Amino acid sequence: MVDISIGSLLRTEWVIPIFLGMIFLASLLANKIRIPYTMVLVGVGIAVSLAHVSGVGSIDQSRFQVDPKLILYFIVPPLIFEAMMKIDREQFKTIRISSLLLSTLGVVLATLVGGFLLSYVAGLPTIVAFAFAALIAPTDAAIVIEVFKRIKAPQALTALMQSEASFNDATGIVVFSSIMAIALAQGSALSAPAGLEQIHLDILGQLGHFALVFFGGIAVGLGFAMAARLLIKLMDEPLPETALSVAVLFGSVVVANALQLSGLVAAAASGLYFGNLVMKGKGIMSEKARMYSSHFWDMIAFFANSVAFLYLGLSMDIQSMGRNLPLIAMAFGAVLAARAASTYPILAATHRFTKEKWPNTWRHVVMIGGMRGALSVALVATLPESTFKEILEPITFGVVLSSLLVQYPVLSRYMRRTFPEAVSP
Repeated sequence: MVDISIGSLLRTEWVIPIFLGMIFLASLLANKIRIPYTMVLVGVGIAVSLAHVSGVGSIDQSRFQVDPKLILYFIVPPLIFEAMMKIDREQFKTIRISSLLLSTLGVVLATLVGGFLLSYVAGLPTIVAFAFAALIAPTDAAIVIEVFKRIKAPQALTALMQSEASFNDATGIVVFSSIMAIALAQGSALSAPAGLEQIHLDILGQLGHFALVFFGGIAVGLGFAMAARLLIKLMDEPLPETALSVAVLFGSVVVANALQLSGLVAAAASGLYFGNLVMKGKGIMSEKARMYSSHFWDMIAFFANSVAFLYLGLSMDIQSMGRNLPLIAMAFGAVLAARAASTYPILAATHRFTKEKWPNTWRHVVMIGGMRGALSVALVATLPESTFKEILEPITFGVVLSSLLVQYPVLSRYMRRTFPEAVSP
């Protein structure tokens, strides 16, 4: 007799077809209820988590667990690469100052403001407050890219949001890693009073480290994309040319990570160069190869996005979130305040002192549209088991879920009201 129990269906060889079935069913359901399929996938993941906790249906959630490093190194990079490939180089030039400032200085400002608020208002230990503020400060590439694919915003605004989300991950990871190094060096930080005198940071050293990680990642990404521009001239078939684009992405990510540079920034830089100077370069790729490669990356981005959102749902620990609702509410408020404190001054400055003009309505979109997601969850999941992690995890889960449930619908309504041509499902 064939064993068709739920336990047998969730063996390793069944996980992939079940995952594909979830995507298909989520897409069908999304069309019926007018909710993005990615949000449905988050709901499915949460349902699996709840079923595992309650014991309903004998569902073993561990069968669906995804290594957080897989998200950081193999799921987020294709999303960034594909999004940056589609940003026009001339369009990027019109927003590059704002984008780079938001993705660097903006993350630092958000970390400082969020850390102070959580330390003094919520009463969290200083190290914990600033560690959380750092890991939650970067906007999530998967969510931002997905949202702005569905909402027809002005091209400059879309380019700003997608490029910021693609570049700011490096800043958040460097700042978070620096604070974690401080926490490890000061093992008593969690039990000591939450005073700023606990934090001893070599500002110049950290700035130099960040510059190396960030611009080193750009150099690696551009190096791979430039090499591809030379090699692709030797090819004349869509399949090998598309395969070369895959090699560019993962080659740049792996090499950058191996050199302790930012693989995510390398993915962004290689995608921007490849999309503009290789795919659109005169006499570089044939029209057939361009269409083939474009469709291929659309499909890869679709599956990567699905994994990222399903991972979010599966990662949610509803029980721990329920026990920390007041703290989560304060943390979400602090995150929004930190986002406002970082975006409005930067955009006001670039509006006044550069050619990059940002009307007030656009600034509001940038502030509301800075949503959090898989990157923050993956970062906290990579921490070793400790009291530190036990405090950070439920807050991170709660803020990410709040971001999805609150910011997305608010952004959709605001966009429809502000831009009559905007369409949001």
